[in-house]
Amino acid sequence: MKNKKYLLSIIILLIAILAGCGRNNSEKNVITTTVNTYNEPVKSIVGNKYHVESIIKSVNVDPHSFSPSTNNSKQIADSKLIVSNGLGYDDWVNKMVAANSQQKNLIDFGNVLGKKNGDNEHIWFGVDHMKKLVKAVYQHMIKVDSDSKNYYYGNYTKYLKKLDQLSDREKSLKKYSQGKVAYVTEPLPDYLLDDLGVKVADEHFAKAIEDDTDPSIKDVNDMEQGMRDHKVDFLVVNKQVTSSIITKMINTAKANDIPIVYFTETLPSDLGYYDWMTDNLNQIEKVVKE
Repeated sequence: MKNKKYLLSIIILLIAILAGCGRNNSEKNVITTTVNTYNEPVKSIVGNKYHVESIIKSVNVDPHSFSPSTNNSKQIADSKLIVSNGLGYDDWVNKMVAANSQQKNLIDFGNVLGKKNGDNEHIWFGVDHMKKLVKAVYQHMIKVDSDSKNYYYGNYTKYLKKLDQLSDREKSLKKYSQGKVAYVTEPLPDYLLDDLGVKVADEHFAKAIEDDTDPSIKDVNDMEQGMRDHKVDFLVVNKQVTSSIITKMINTAKANDIPIVYFTETLPSDLGYYDWMTDNLNQIEKVVKE
């Protein structure tokens, strides 16, 4: 009887050890993205090998002013890969990466593109940019998990074809959008508009809004007059940023029958990158074909 109890104790101990190992392995099978914009592209490469978790998941959270928690730091420590935007957009992640000696597992999207601080940080609006990011993710994963390189390659080529569909859509749409003029409430969609051949005509105003400063009276007057004179084809508004001056521009556009396109900076929780960009293109297609 005593031997049986001893044997039972050993079995329970082994089960506990194995369960603990399982939890540790599970915790290590995580990949972190700073914002949910990059969740789908990364998940499309790693498939079911890893759990991809975004730190910021809501359109109601401003990545610039986000304050990470202790749990966020633990998540970074346990991650096989961390994907950040860079360019000052999510600098808070760099301290956590450094504190947990995770620099080798960080992919800074801005660095991938060879950009520097001061460049437009909304790089995910460029489909060709996203192609370079998923390539960087693929190259990282075949280094840390070389046994699964064929699996990652298959996923990479499959998702690349999906992004190519967005590129083809842009080329088709450019036949209608080339030469159009837009006002933007901040430089959120500039990479996308540039790919479509659309000129942004209020860069100074947009930069002031992004920097959380008041646009000059001249910039405001020029925009209002431009809409009254129909020198602009449409207005692009970031739904996540509101102010009295933005409301004024929206009302001016409506009063002068200037079409308005509403974008979000981060993705709604129920959308992946492909569907989100498709919706953005749908909105622009609607206004440039009117």
